[in-house]
Amino acid sequence: MKLVIIKDKFLWNNMEFSLDDLHTHEFHEFSNEISHKYYNNSFFVNELFINFIQNFLAIEFFIIENNILSIKLTKSSPNLYYLIKEVAKKHNLNFNGSRNIHKLINLGCFYYYIFSSSVYLIYLMLKISFEESNEMTGAIAITRRNSCLNRMTKLNINTIVEDPYDINSIYKYIPTLTRVKLVLISIKESFFQLKEMKILITRYMGKESKYLINSFYGKRIVHTMLYKNVLNLFFKLNNYSKFYTGNNLDRFAFIEEKIAKEYNLDLICIPHGLEYGFKFPKCFTGDTFFATSKIARDYLNKLYNTTKFEFDFPLLKTIFKLETKKSDNARIVFFSEPREKWVNHQIIKDLIPLLNKDNLKLHIKLHPYDDIKDYNYEGVNIIKDFNEAICGNICFARKSTILIEALYNNSSASSILLNTKDKTLFFSFPSLTTRKLNRAFTIDQLYNWIKIEYKKNNYE
Repeated sequence: MKLVIIKDKFLWNNMEFSLDDLHTHEFHEFSNEISHKYYNNSFFVNELFINFIQNFLAIEFFIIENNILSIKLTKSSPNLYYLIKEVAKKHNLNFNGSRNIHKLINLGCFYYYIFSSSVYLIYLMLKISFEESNEMTGAIAITRRNSCLNRMTKLNINTIVEDPYDINSIYKYIPTLTRVKLVLISIKESFFQLKEMKILITRYMGKESKYLINSFYGKRIVHTMLYKNVLNLFFKLNNYSKFYTGNNLDRFAFIEEKIAKEYNLDLICIPHGLEYGFKFPKCFTGDTFFATSKIARDYLNKLYNTTKFEFDFPLLKTIFKLETKKSDNARIVFFSEPREKWVNHQIIKDLIPLLNKDNLKLHIKLHPYDDIKDYNYEGVNIIKDFNEAICGNICFARKSTILIEALYNNSSASSILLNTKDKTLFFSFPSLTTRKLNRAFTIDQLYNWIKIEYKKNNYE
């Protein structure tokens, strides 16, 4: 049979779908069984898997299951082209298309990003003032996200941040010239790391997959290596015993894990989001990992054959519970997600007419990575304050920690799962399987739940 791909849409057997739709429950079961084959000692082990290898495997799984013999590719993105070409090559499928011009553009952009990011980092390191300090001891948290910073602060943990613009940035504790030297060292290390990644990805997928590495890491790799070197020097200059982090699976997490072992630090992970339930090549980081639910704790300990996942209800309550007075009238609040934004818009466009029939108003709390200009809907209110949005309301989202936080803050909560990927990922987050959460698979189901909750919250 023949698979046709136009832009990023897959056309097969009179159906249209996207790459995300290939991430089915059956595929994730298959992926769990073979994820160990992609284990390696690099900092990027899980990122390579989730960003590239898993998509490659999903395409391969679909092609084998449906006996695809040829692929026609038209106007697709370069990244999808490289994935499809490697799968076609591996299985000797008929395949059209050549993208030599894209390869040249890819290489040009790659070196531009390496150069520009290096220059910018040197500029930043010169700009940040140096603050001399005495040797610091005890426990420290280093965060990369505001949500994680808020949680560490609630737990009364001494916290500094990776953000170079922040007044409490880790970079300010390193002398200025030393920071610049670390950037230069990081540039050299970046090329070594890139070479190692390309060897790995070529082994796993094929030689042209190296262009995927260029696209993703060109603008990220120097900063990543700089973080490693700054973190290493920071712990060398101090005498901490405990290291708290919100990173759990990405390159930063495994950099922290390596350095924690070098300095004999007890690494404790308090993640900023939900724990994936599908299996990665390498287990979540940390000597102790606080899961967001008992379900997640038990599931992950079994999945990774470990005992390091723990559940601490008082700790979770401290993190999630907000001291905000409940409003007299519960509002209907949709929390957006930054990925697959078209799904957000589909939900909003389909729900508004139904709510209008009952004179109900939709409120939206945008994800920090969303742009308010993209959500200019008539009659819809944008709530800017998170506490106002999450407390005492009727909250719904696709698949997010938001749903758990809503339950801790006297809100009713529901997922809305319209596409295959959202459904698959929702059920791959163990914490979201709690019976306290409603699940809607159509806009009508969501609307009916909203009406029931609105009546319950505003008329009882």
